[in-house]
Amino acid sequence: MLEWSLNRLKEDNPLSIENQVQLLEKTYQLHQSLLEISKRKEQLIKDNDIDGMRQVLMDERKHVKAIQQLEEKRVIATSGWFQTYAPVAEEQTIQQVIDHLQNNEEKEQLQAIYEKFIYVLADLKNQEKLNRELMEQSLQFVELSLDLLKPKHEKNMNYDKKQVQQNKASQSVFDSKA
Repeated sequence: MLEWSLNRLKEDNPLSIENQVQLLEKTYQLHQSLLEISKRKEQLIKDNDIDGMRQVLMDERKHVKAIQQLEEKRVIATSGWFQTYAPVAEEQTIQQVIDHLQNNEEKEQLQAIYEKFIYVLADLKNQEKLNRELMEQSLQFVELSLDLLKPKHEKNMNYDKKQVQQNKASQSVFDSKA
């Protein structure tokens, strides 16, 4: 799944928009792959496949680690770009880079991958929300099953001094029908 290498990114000009596009494209691809993993996770939750979940969680961790490394590179590249081309910018975001670009081709290229990235993030967020809800339902089912298997004794079956005294107090000396 992780076919790409962080080292393959253009290092000759880390401040170039081409580098920004490459970083965002790789981040998008990893998030797209993470979305597919999340969809597999949904089916594994439904199937109650614990071994499959272990494998998927390992894949997920690898993706998250790669995303973190890529994000660090992107933040450094974006920060460097701002120091060079827009030092007075208040926020250092991809949208701000797009807004500051003069070259329409670069602007469109970066905008296109940025929009794809935003959409895959939204899809991933929704998928993870669904998975969380499925896990909660599964946990509730397990708790209910355990509660049904566990006997509940509300009354003490042994004689208790208090209980004997309460029984005597509730008995009347006189028969009310008499």
